[in-house]
Amino acid sequence: MKTRKYTGLLLPVVISSALFTSCKHEDLAVSKPNENVRTAGDFIKNNYDFSLFYAALDYTGLIRQLNEKGPFTVLAPANKAFMELGIQTAADVQRLNRDSLKQAMAFHILTRRLMQADVPVNGVDIEYETLAGIPLYATFACYAPGNSAYSYDKLYFSGSFAYRKDVQLANGVLHALVKVMKQYPGKTVRQWLADRPDYSIFVSGLKKFGLWDELAGDGPFTIFAPDNKAFTDAGISQAVVDDLETDKYIGQRLFGAYILYKKRYFLADKILFNIVNGEASYLTTIRNDQAVFGWYDYQGDYNLSLTSGRIQPIIYYGSVDVPGALGYRLDHLCSNGIVHDTPGLLIKPEQALK
Repeated sequence: MKTRKYTGLLLPVVISSALFTSCKHEDLAVSKPNENVRTAGDFIKNNYDFSLFYAALDYTGLIRQLNEKGPFTVLAPANKAFMELGIQTAADVQRLNRDSLKQAMAFHILTRRLMQADVPVNGVDIEYETLAGIPLYATFACYAPGNSAYSYDKLYFSGSFAYRKDVQLANGVLHALVKVMKQYPGKTVRQWLADRPDYSIFVSGLKKFGLWDELAGDGPFTIFAPDNKAFTDAGISQAVVDDLETDKYIGQRLFGAYILYKKRYFLADKILFNIVNGEASYLTTIRNDQAVFGWYDYQGDYNLSLTSGRIQPIIYYGSVDVPGALGYRLDHLCSNGIVHDTPGLLIKPEQALK
């Protein structure tokens, strides 16, 4: 199966056999498959922690395929991950569109055996094809540079943490995930935003200041999108945005501050940046402006900020806390980037006056 690194990221991929053997492996593992090990389908069926995942696989017919020869790598979201999406029972699963659900569940299956040790150490967003025909991205942080005495063991798939790894099966391997991976095949970040009325104020601002059309292009883009509640909580209604005179405001700062260009970042990538590169903060200058966007990780919770950057004295425009518990609202993988829901504003119109 084809494997390639997403080249838009600047983080190095460091491969070392010594590191592979030093990482912690405390999860269930069997040395090699044998007749006493269940197939993927049977294992999921008989494990209560994955009962909602099983219901989804059964409803879509994928469970039969997972009892075939394989090999498969199954990325299994726990029940709690489905419950965060409002799916509480098997009956809830059966109310979903079968075809859409089948595509979403196939995104959680690789047609190969991928152990944690097969993912390059300190490789960030390594691309692997899925049964759905679209790629997901794996990241594995094992050691911080120069700090090999202190090991990590963090494996993520498209931003979802694998809390249990390398469960060997008769026809493959299983990794358990804390959340359902979200993907929207064939949809750009622009279409994703356009389809959701909750982001209409943000969308109108992007259109007004000429930032909208580009989001249908190749990208990739990472968008921290404020929803309508974020605007109205700050006293900014649709009427306020409609009344803004474009020649009086720096649109790239007011609405473009939420867009990272030529970047595809899952929110959890920030944790890995810190481990792999010792990068405690991610700072980048807003395109066509001097304002600086900051992104910080606090053990799984995040903070976004916007300052005036090099202009002295430095002006602090604003910040937003993004709790990691909002995982179900983050990491929406589109064909040309990722959208994260952002529960607040980084800047108000009066701070973006020319």
